[in-house]
Amino acid sequence: MGIASRIQRLTNNLKYAPDAYHFLHIGKAAGTQITKLADQYPRKVVPHPHDVSLKDLPQGASYFFSIRDPITRFYSGFYSRKRKGQPVYNVPWTESERASFRDFEHANDLAEALFDPGEKGIAATQAMVSIRHTGQNLVSWFFLQGNLLEVRPPVWIIRQEKFEEDFDAFLRKAGLNRPAIRPENRSHANNYVGTPALSEKAKKNLRRWFAQDYEFHRVCEAWLDTQTS
Repeated sequence: MGIASRIQRLTNNLKYAPDAYHFLHIGKAAGTQITKLADQYPRKVVPHPHDVSLKDLPQGASYFFSIRDPITRFYSGFYSRKRKGQPVYNVPWTESERASFRDFEHANDLAEALFDPGEKGIAATQAMVSIRHTGQNLVSWFFLQGNLLEVRPPVWIIRQEKFEEDFDAFLRKAGLNRPAIRPENRSHANNYVGTPALSEKAKKNLRRWFAQDYEFHRVCEAWLDTQTS
């Protein structure tokens, strides 16, 4: 999405009611399903595109977001972009993504090459920051807003792994009724047949690469515990 389109989309969304709940769409964290559910709450739940972060929302706006384990988010994101977002979307690769998928056929290949001292390691680092969903961390949506849980807390945080429980909790917090229709989360359902699972080496490398995301995920879960205890 270009800058002009992003600004126009943001401007349009911010025309919603001042008491609307804004959804920050972190990639590969159940955001598409939340966006579909938001259609049942016109002018009350405002889903934003991927490139809108917390700093883009006006001060005082109510918001929520979703999170996901960084390793499963990486795996899903890699293959989503390898498919160019199909079957739901068809977003062409950037030249950087094209080079990344030329060098790494599978997510495991890329993860295992991370931190390698040779040419493969160099290519892996470049690929990680080039592929759309692997290049954006969970914390990317909170640039310059890192103390959000103290200064600007969300209405709720939805964990992809506990989607039903957390989405219902958000609805209660927002005073919204349960949706009449709950679509299956199949808009981006991946078929991983024939794709290798992540090895222990790959997982170790990814935990190192996404260390700040794991800490942010932990902090979010701790905050959720304080809200329900």
